[in-house]
Amino acid sequence: MSIARRVLGAAIARLGLTPVYFRLVEWRLSRSAPPPPAFDETGVRIPPRLLITQVAGEPDWRGFLKNGIDNVDSLFAFAGEAGIDLAAAARILDFGCGCGRVIRHFPRRTRAALYGVDYNDKLIKWCANNLEGTFVRNHLYPPLEFPDAHFDVIYLLSVFTHLRRGTQIDWIREFARITRPGGTVLVTFHDEDHPALATIQGGRMALERDGFFIANDSSEGSNLIATFQSRESSRRLFAEHFEVVRIVSPQDNGLGQTLAILRRRGLHSP
Repeated sequence: MSIARRVLGAAIARLGLTPVYFRLVEWRLSRSAPPPPAFDETGVRIPPRLLITQVAGEPDWRGFLKNGIDNVDSLFAFAGEAGIDLAAAARILDFGCGCGRVIRHFPRRTRAALYGVDYNDKLIKWCANNLEGTFVRNHLYPPLEFPDAHFDVIYLLSVFTHLRRGTQIDWIREFARITRPGGTVLVTFHDEDHPALATIQGGRMALERDGFFIANDSSEGSNLIATFQSRESSRRLFAEHFEVVRIVSPQDNGLGQTLAILRRRGLHSP
């Protein structure tokens, strides 16, 4: 990065304009690609370029759809490891659903009642107006407006990668409340082997010392903040309320991030 760009970035941050600048960058990037067709090959509406860019980091609608399908395949496989057949699940929650990159593909694979939550108002409204399921806006912090033991499966992809430690602790407690005994939570995170960590000055040392490190600790919940956490510290966090079935590296899970497979403890858990 040039000196001029570093100076500009620092000035924008001092003025508190980083989120505004980031939104502008997303808008310009979204305009660099042709708009997608209205519907995919199955007749489900495709989000506009800007929403795709805000979720995926680029306006490639074909990659957006393919990545969602690949993620669903991985989720079905790893939920099965925890003893949950997603095709037979009664209720499934996509936590941080964005504009439906993953959940849009579930109706072809399961008859489960589908739910999605996201704290971005525009994204969740688009899902509610265009996708099958129940979509509601949540807040950055718990609780959610669901009954106890409501879900068979909760999955959250690239959500903990943007949250602070205390916020993660609160959400794990909330997931434990709304997941039925024996149910499954699938959560991804950036661990100590993530390649971006090597590019951040002092990042690896801080992670080795504390088990947790945040780059650009601002605008929690947005793509501006990047959270890294060791596998061991994550295991301890999850084990407060869940059995940690397995932690799977990105090379083996097809999700691009480390995956924790969690089973809710309780009367009916194996």
